[in-house]
Amino acid sequence: MGYRNPRIHPQKWATGMAHRSRGLPPRAASFLVQKAEQRRALRRWERHLNNTRSHRGRIAVENEVDLHGPPRDFVYINEYKVGAGVQLTPVAVGCECSDCLAEAAGGCCPGASHNKFAYNEAGLVRIRAGLPIYECNSRCRCGSDCPNRVVQKGIRYDLCIFRTGNGRGWGVRTLERIRK
Repeated sequence: MGYRNPRIHPQKWATGMAHRSRGLPPRAASFLVQKAEQRRALRRWERHLNNTRSHRGRIAVENEVDLHGPPRDFVYINEYKVGAGVQLTPVAVGCECSDCLAEAAGGCCPGASHNKFAYNEAGLVRIRAGLPIYECNSRCRCGSDCPNRVVQKGIRYDLCIFRTGNGRGWGVRTLERIRK
């Protein structure tokens, strides 16, 4: 993220820059004021995103490339959004386990994944790429802390929505190292 002194309010910073920029060429002074306005808009959008999120990971926003503010066509969602032509079939069955990880050897949850528990104790995928993963669901007896409920727990890492420098628009990257 770019440097921003947290003790200076952005509007006061912009006003101060306008006063200090009187010796600057008009285009440079105008750029500094526009940059301050952009940063304020991005901070407002960042606060909005973090106030509407339902996951642990925080969201940062940065644009050190140009003067674009928040994208107008970006919609942040906290739930699945099914595309056109796709129909979801409600889950008909759930597991009877009370502790899915302890009972995994018995065939409770891993039965749908060819008798292999899809996740290890750290929540990392341990089955071969391309095999489907069947997570526990609302019809299961196990609780929300079940180790077979990984994806549905949402984002656990801090993310940054950033403006790309190669002309491709906005991108997303993590602010933390994620184990493979």
